Amino acid sequence: MLWKPVLCKPLRCKPVRRASTASASALLAVSLLATACGGGSAAPGAAAAADPPAPSTPAPHRVVLVVDGKKTETMTTGTTVREVLAEAGVELGRHDLVKPAVDEPAGDVIKIMRLLSAPKLEVVRTPAKTVRKNSSSVPPWSEKVMREGRDGIKIVKWAYVPRKDRKGRTRKVKKVLAQKVKRKPVTRIVAVGPKSAGTGAAARLNWAGLAKCESGGNPRAVNPAGYYGLYQFSLPTWQSVGGTGKPSDASPGEQTYRAQLLYNKVNGRWQGQWPNCGRFLFS
Repeated sequence: MLWKPVLCKPLRCKPVRRASTASASALLAVSLLATACGGGSAAPGAAAAADPPAPSTPAPHRVVLVVDGKKTETMTTGTTVREVLAEAGVELGRHDLVKPAVDEPAGDVIKIMRLLSAPKLEVVRTPAKTVRKNSSSVPPWSEKVMREGRDGIKIVKWAYVPRKDRKGRTRKVKKVLAQKVKRKPVTRIVAVGPKSAGTGAAARLNWAGLAKCESGGNPRAVNPAGYYGLYQFSLPTWQSVGGTGKPSDASPGEQTYRAQLLYNKVNGRWQGQWPNCGRFLFS
């Protein structure tokens, strides 16, 4: 009777301890596996924590409005030009120019130009300038074109804008908005001969006396019969001594110079040129 209990105690206790340890290990492994795979009851809580925060209202900031050159400042929460202008109560006209554009970010400055009409494009010619350079290689009182000029061309963008007059009334004024040069003008270059020159013995004669008799000393005098200037040149005679245009349009110095050339050309036979007044050359 004593042997039976001694054999049963170790057989009943040892298997029970091993089964308990194995079960605990299995439960721990299953729990760790579920956590690693994203399962378990922790997933809903993790998803809720990842939701983004609700957007906040932008803080007010300062924007400078420049309308036709006049500056004002406004505090606004708008982010685009359209939103800023709406908050500031600024209305745009049909043709007004806005920079930046209405749907762009506002930035710190918004510029507005009021227009009364749609912008137009116009082709404008820029007249070529003329430069005269003294040259000893050109005959006295003469000119020679060394380079022909050419007008420039530019494209002008313009529109009508409102402007106040002295009485406070609004007037429509044409304003250039932008322009682009398509072709630069080319300067015309003219070589100009000396404004005085020696004509030998002819220069010592009394040319003022002759001019007083012929034209009353008036370099712009015109005779309806076809004679011009101080010495009453005819156009063919004037051209024969290098003159261009009308003698009455030339300077007094040039008229005197060409009269002296004419005197030398005819070898002093002044009678054929100034039959009535030529005697005053020797007075």
